[in-house]
Amino acid sequence: PNRRSYGERIEEALDRARRGALPIALMYLDVDHFKQVNDTLGHAAGDAVLHEFAQRVKAAVRTTDTVCRLAGDEFTVILEGLKSAEEAALVAAKILQAFERPMVLEQGDWKVSTSIGLAYSGSADIAAESLGAAADAALYNAKKEGRGRYALKQVD
Repeated sequence: PNRRSYGERIEEALDRARRGALPIALMYLDVDHFKQVNDTLGHAAGDAVLHEFAQRVKAAVRTTDTVCRLAGDEFTVILEGLKSAEEAALVAAKILQAFERPMVLEQGDWKVSTSIGLAYSGSADIAAESLGAAADAALYNAKKEGRGRYALKQVD
């Protein structure tokens, strides 16, 4: 799913969270140093990295979670039905683990990592924009702390 689908899906997820008074979490992810992949290996390799990146993220989350590509190397994951921020953090750690092995490209093996901004709200009454802003701020913190990691921001 793309940016437009993301907008629809986050609103639907927030509606379900409000109806059930359930927590919700949102992750913003990007490919660390993606420009270097394109500049060094070419855009075809960059496309292959994006495809493999999406596959690894999808394989690391539950089938009920929603993975979307916003643009370029930016992705989101919408997590519903969580019991705690710690449970959301476990999902982020599982995604990071999915990038421990290098990607096999035509040009050879290439190590790719991701930075993750994780926003968790225990309150069902949060706007998509607020949750997104928190995930974006957490992503900035993960990058500032050295990339290849996640940062958690709780919002209520």
